[in-house]
Amino acid sequence: MGDARTGVSFLMLAAGAGERLGLGPKGSLELQGRPLLCWLADKAVQVAEDVLVAVPAEHVEAIAALLPQCRVIAGGATRQDSIALLAAKASSEWLLLHEAARPFASLALFRQVIAMARHHGCAGAFLSPVVPVARLRDGRVAEAYAGSEVGIFQTPQVYARADMQRMLQHQASVPGWFAQSPVQLALAAGVEMHVVPGEACNLKITTADDWLMARHLAHLLA
Repeated sequence: MGDARTGVSFLMLAAGAGERLGLGPKGSLELQGRPLLCWLADKAVQVAEDVLVAVPAEHVEAIAALLPQCRVIAGGATRQDSIALLAAKASSEWLLLHEAARPFASLALFRQVIAMARHHGCAGAFLSPVVPVARLRDGRVAEAYAGSEVGIFQTPQVYARADMQRMLQHQASVPGWFAQSPVQLALAAGVEMHVVPGEACNLKITTADDWLMARHLAHLLA
């Protein structure tokens, strides 16, 4: 049986300024005395043969010294720009996207998403909200959905290189078009995405409340 990491490039998105949290780039924030990027790099090298990290340009040298097992590059002005830069540098057939702001994704989740993508083409983690949700329009409820019908976008997401190229070509063909998640870009480009159940602990650190929760969770997992 071959190495399960073969053919996988881990693309870590860490180029944001962390403006909403207000504590600087989130990848450099420390939990239990270690930067979030270190938490993730430890996992990344166990699931991929090639690990790339996009960070703010002024932090490339410092982060490269912190993560000698990774290739560190300057990210772009937007998330989509950083994805394009990482994809261009990646050496593998399968491209695993993950956000540095999600340090608690388990090794099992990474491996499940990779396995699903290898079988179907592309896959991502989606968390069930359990309870019903509503689509809102102009301050009113437009539609209602059972919790089993919807999923909250998470990373990791894994894309075949050819599908990622289709996504980036679609982005380039629609100037000014912005996707909050790569999944939206995939759907717009006609790329089919398969679902792996996400993890409640795989929270994204965005706000001060998220950071407080992350510190408590890190203490429990230590």
